Amino acid sequence: MKAVRIFFYLAVTALGGWCFALFIREPAVTEASSDLVALGRAVYISEGCVHCHSQFVRPVGEDMRLWGARTSVEAALAQSPVLIGNRRQGPDLANVGMRRSAEWNQLHLTAPAQLVPGSRMPSYPHLFAEGRGEGVALLAYLQILKPELIVTDNVTLSPIVSD
Repeated sequence: MKAVRIFFYLAVTALGGWCFALFIREPAVTEASSDLVALGRAVYISEGCVHCHSQFVRPVGEDMRLWGARTSVEAALAQSPVLIGNRRQGPDLANVGMRRSAEWNQLHLTAPAQLVPGSRMPSYPHLFAEGRGEGVALLAYLQILKPELIVTDNVTLSPIVSD
């Protein structure tokens, strides 16, 4: 009987993983999905930004007031890999392209404490060193992180933006 239960749990787990894999898909290729943006996303992942920043504005609490329009679950799961975030020590970046300019983001990436006194964020000036394109690519990626319009009960709401 114990072997049957173990087999059942393994089968359910495998089936669940397979079903979940059906919902995870590559994002649609658009004009904004340029090589530069793809490289910027790779830099975001390799530099470990996901460890301190989420990309998922929740529809509860202060999230929408602080970070803008909520993130749809479908949009979050469409990423590969999914970059919802491990924890949120820094601001949520789901809508950062609408909240901050590329110039602000570059200064913040190179000297965070100049813009946000007491910031715990490390600086990344090496990404902007001459001959390296990682910084420009990361900025391109951050700039495309903008809210989608939310459609609720056949009413389209404008994104909520706050600074």
